[in-house]
Amino acid sequence: MKILLINPSQEKVYGKRMSPAYPPLGLMYTGTVLRNEGHRVRLLDIDPENINEEKFERVMADFAPNAVGITSTTPTVKDALKWAGLCKRLNKNAPVIFGGAHATIVPGDVIKESAVDIVVIGESESTSKELFNELSGPGPELERIKGIYFKRAGKVTMNDRRPFIEDLDSIPFPDRTLLEKPDAFVPPDAVYLPVATIITSRGCPGNCTFCCTKQIFSKRFRARSVKNMIEEIEQLTGKERIREIHILDDVFTLDKKRTLKFCEEIKRRNIRAHFQLINGLRADFVNREILGALKSIGVKTLGYGVETGNEKILKSIKKNIPFDVTRKAFKLSKELGFETWAFLIFGLPGETEETIKDTIRFTKELNPDLAKFLVLKPYPGSEVYEELRKKNLILNNNYEDYGVYTKPVHRLPFLEPERMLYWQKRAFREFYLRPGKIFFHLKRIRSWTQLKILINDFLFVIYLMFRSAKNKKSP
Repeated sequence: MKILLINPSQEKVYGKRMSPAYPPLGLMYTGTVLRNEGHRVRLLDIDPENINEEKFERVMADFAPNAVGITSTTPTVKDALKWAGLCKRLNKNAPVIFGGAHATIVPGDVIKESAVDIVVIGESESTSKELFNELSGPGPELERIKGIYFKRAGKVTMNDRRPFIEDLDSIPFPDRTLLEKPDAFVPPDAVYLPVATIITSRGCPGNCTFCCTKQIFSKRFRARSVKNMIEEIEQLTGKERIREIHILDDVFTLDKKRTLKFCEEIKRRNIRAHFQLINGLRADFVNREILGALKSIGVKTLGYGVETGNEKILKSIKKNIPFDVTRKAFKLSKELGFETWAFLIFGLPGETEETIKDTIRFTKELNPDLAKFLVLKPYPGSEVYEELRKKNLILNNNYEDYGVYTKPVHRLPFLEPERMLYWQKRAFREFYLRPGKIFFHLKRIRSWTQLKILINDFLFVIYLMFRSAKNKKSP
C-alpha cells in the first residue's frame, strides 16, 4: 500500500514563517512502523520542502497514494484540513486519516470535517499498523480497530480507546531517511549541527491546568530502557554522524535511577555528543546528584517551567512546586555552571497587572541567563480552556491564532488582551535591557551556528518587544 504522510506548515505555531526547528518525530515513528509492515511511505513536510498547491498536486500525481495520513496540533489544524481537502479533490478514493495532538483531544470535532474519513486517537504506532494493514485488504472491517473514530455512509462510529503502549522499547527507532530535507531543521539554541531529536519517555504526573500532555500520553510515566536509548544514540552519533542530541521528554529526570544510569552509560561508552533537554526540567525533580550527572555528559543549558511569581496563581494552575524549590534549583544549576532558562506565562486565570509584576520581580530575582515570557494559549482539552470557556472569556476560536507568539485569544476580568501584550513587551525589555545581559549573550557564543541563531533569536525578541505599538501605554 502507498501511504502519504503529511506534516502541515508550522507557520501558525510561531505567528510568522521561521525555519523549521524540529522534524515531525511522531510521523517519523508512524512511517517507520508502516515501512516495516511492507508499505511504501512518502513523508511530505510542507515547510522544509516549500510545498505549494502546484507542487502538492505533482506529489499526489507522481506518488498516487492509496491512503493519506495527516498530523496536526491546534494551530496547524486549519492548514492540515486544507491539504486534506486537496487530497479529496485529487484522489477521492484515498481515505484521509487524521492524527496528532489536536485530533486526540477533540476527535469529535475533527471527524465532522468533510475531508476526514478516520481519526486516530492517542499513540499512533500500534493503531496505524493495524489500521493501514486493514485498509490494504478487501472489505476493511474498521469496527474492530481500537483507538479510532471513522465515518461510513455519513455515520460516525467511535471505537474503544486503545490502551497506552507499555513497552516503549518495542517501538522501532524513527527512520530519518523518511525526511526529504533532513538538514533543513535548525533547532533554537543549537550549538553544533546536525542535530537529532529523540524522546525517551511518555506521560507526565503533573496536574498543570494549561497543559494537555495528560490527555495525550496520560499522567503515568512510561520510559524506554537505558539500553534502548543508548542504542539509538550510538546509531545517530556513529552511522548518521549527528553531533547534537535534543531530548524532547516532558519529565526526563522523574526516574532518578534511570537518569543516573543513562549518564553513566554515555560516559562509559565515550559517546561524544552535545545534549540538550529542550522541554526543560521540573524544579522538584532535580538535586545536586542529578545535575552533576547531566553536567558530566556535557549538558550545558537547563530550563525550568516557572510559569508565575504569584503564589495564588501558582496554586490555581496546580503547578505545586513551591517557590523555594524553584529558587534552589536555579541556585544549584548556576553553582554547577549551567546556563539557565526560565519559562513564564502571562494571562493565566486570576491574573492581574499586579500579579504580572510579581512574575517579573521573581524572574529578576532568579536571574536566569534567558527568560521566555509567553502569553497563555488556552488549548482545547486543557482545564484552563474549559474554565475560560465556561466564563465566556474566550474571544477567538480561530485556531490559527493559537500559536506560541500570536496575540491573546482570551481576556480576563481584570486584564484585557492589549494589556497582556503590553506587559509581555515590558517584561522582555526590563529583563534583557539590563546592563550585562547583552555582554553575557555575546560571551556564550561557541560556534558560527550559534552566532547565526543568536542573531535570529535577538531579532525575534526585538519583534516581540515592539510589536503592536498602538497598545495603550501603562500609567
